[in-house]
Amino acid sequence: MLRVSWLIGCCALVLPAQVKRPPGSFENDRIMVESTIHRDREVVKKMIGHDFDGSVAVVEITVTPRGGEALDVEREDWILFSNKDAQKGPAFHPSQLAGQGAIVVKEQRGGGGVMAGDSPNAPVIGGIPGTGGRPGRMGNGGGGVGNSASQTVDTTIETKNDATVNPVLATLKQKELTYGKTMKPVKGLLYFSLDGKHKPKDLELWYRGPAGKFVISYKP
Repeated sequence: MLRVSWLIGCCALVLPAQVKRPPGSFENDRIMVESTIHRDREVVKKMIGHDFDGSVAVVEITVTPRGGEALDVEREDWILFSNKDAQKGPAFHPSQLAGQGAIVVKEQRGGGGVMAGDSPNAPVIGGIPGTGGRPGRMGNGGGGVGNSASQTVDTTIETKNDATVNPVLATLKQKELTYGKTMKPVKGLLYFSLDGKHKPKDLELWYRGPAGKFVISYKP
């Protein structure tokens, strides 16, 4: 009996302890991510020049490739999810927030059906700083129109041109995360639509890209 207890004790000494990652971080053999999420309107305004009526979350992020291989980092790799109310959406292109006019992304499904409704995954309408507009999602509670069964989705982008170039756009582009293939760490910002009050612990950053699939938590 004493010998069994001694063996158990020895095994406990050699087993590695479970590593607790800091909030906003993740790493595997292909990637290391360190990030901080900002929701406070004053902080967001100081970072990017506009608070967007509190409807934008900004993620400050550093991505480091691992394994001695180049990593393709793209905007489409990142999704922000709220455990509080299930809001979910991809990172915005700067022009969706502060382009020369609003950018409207429409989804048209085969069979003539157009999807509508207050869905967190609905298409995005970009807001224009200085006009009172704010980024939002298309739909006012309606359902599918026509044959809206799961079919091929065609995405079209309509731009309303404005003679005045918004000064916030240059800041958003300059500070955005650098995209493309890299073997070196890249650092920058990601922009997301997020309505309502959320604490960092309510939010998750999802990654779906060449380095796999994982969830980054902001819980302390």
